[in-house]
Amino acid sequence: MLLDPETAEPGPGALLLEEGRIAACLRDGDPLPEDAERVDLGGRALAPGFVDLHHHGSAIFAGPEQLAAAVRHDSAELARHGCTAFLATTVAMPAQDLVAHVEGLAMALEAGDTPGARPLGLHLEGPWIAAAAAGAQPPAGIRDFDPAEAEDLLAAAGGSLRMVTLAPELPGANALLSLLGRKGLVAALGHSTAEPAQVAAAAEAGASHVTHLFNAMGSMHHRAPGLAGAALSDDRLTCDIICDGAHVSPGWVRVAARSKGERLLLITDRIDPARIHSEAAAETFGSGELQSDGVALRLPDGRLAGSCVTLARAARNAAEFGAMTQLEAIAACTLRPARVLGLEAEVGTLRAGARADLVVLEADGSVGETWLGGSRLGDSVGPTGPSA
Repeated sequence: MLLDPETAEPGPGALLLEEGRIAACLRDGDPLPEDAERVDLGGRALAPGFVDLHHHGSAIFAGPEQLAAAVRHDSAELARHGCTAFLATTVAMPAQDLVAHVEGLAMALEAGDTPGARPLGLHLEGPWIAAAAAGAQPPAGIRDFDPAEAEDLLAAAGGSLRMVTLAPELPGANALLSLLGRKGLVAALGHSTAEPAQVAAAAEAGASHVTHLFNAMGSMHHRAPGLAGAALSDDRLTCDIICDGAHVSPGWVRVAARSKGERLLLITDRIDPARIHSEAAAETFGSGELQSDGVALRLPDGRLAGSCVTLARAARNAAEFGAMTQLEAIAACTLRPARVLGLEAEVGTLRAGARADLVVLEADGSVGETWLGGSRLGDSVGPTGPSA
C-alpha cells in the first residue's frame, strides 16, 4: 500500500526506482517493466522518508572535535526510525561559542559523511529569543539581535543555514527578518511572548513559520491570544508541533490540526545525550542536568527541555489522538516540512524525480525498513533497530 501524501487516500501501487530516484509512481493495474527487479513488501505500507526540521540529537552536547562523530551518530539514529532528512538544530550559546559550533557543524554537514539520514542544513534556534520564554534554552546564550554577530554566523554557516527561530518582539527583529529574507532563509517565530500585532507585523515582514506551537510561548487567553493564538488564525504561518503527549495535550493537538490543516507539521525536538560524549556533557547543555522519563527530557525543576519522540511515533500519536488520519500524519512528517524548505520536489514525496528516500511501515505504524537513495539500509540502521 502506498501512503502518498499528495493523494486523498492510501491505495495499492508500486514505485519504480532508477539510479537512486523515483522514476515512476505506479498505481494498481499499471504495468511494470518486465526487466524490473521486484521487491515484495509483504503487504506493508510504503511512504516517503520522514523529514525532521527540528532535531538537536547529540550534536548540541559535542565540542568542536566531536561534531563530526555526533553528526554521524545522529544520522544513523534518525534512519533507524524512518527519518531520511533533517535540519541539525542548535541551542542558544554565548557568541564566540556559537560561531565555533556553527562553523564546526556546517563543516560536518558539508562533508557528507553520514551513514543514514541526510542533513538538509542548519536550524538556528536562538540566540535571538526572549528570555521570558526561554524554556530550557541556556540563559547565558540569549540576547538581542546584533547585525555584526549575524554576519559572523552566516559566514560560519556557509551555505548550510536554512532556518532561524527568533522572537519578533526583540529590538532589531525587523532588521533580522529583512536579513533572512534577503538570504532566502526561513524565518520562524518561537521562544517569544509576542502580542498578536507583533506576530502580524513579523508575518508581513517575511516570517513564515512558527516553532513548536504552544511551547515556550506566552500564555494564550481569550482576550490575549499571544503568539500561539495568533499563529492558529494566521494563514500566512505554517506551524510545527511536538506530538509526544507531554509537550502538548492531545486536545490541543486536535485544535491545532483543525485550525492549521495542511499548514501543521510534526517535529521531534529530539535530544540525544549520546554515549560518545563525556558523562558531564551528556547531562547538560548549559541549562542544568537533564532527566529523561522515556517520553521527554526535563530539567530538575520539571521544565521540559526536549523530547525522546521519533517522527514515526509522533505520526502514530497524531492519529491515536484523533487529530489526523494516518495519511495526514504521514504528510505532516514528509511533504509538509519539505514544503517549508521549498524542497517538496526532492524529499518528502513519491513524485517522479524525487530522491528514493522511503520508509516501510508495519501495520501498527512502526518502522520496518528505511531506504536511502533507492537502497535498503542494513541491519545496523535498519529494521532490527528500535522503531517506536
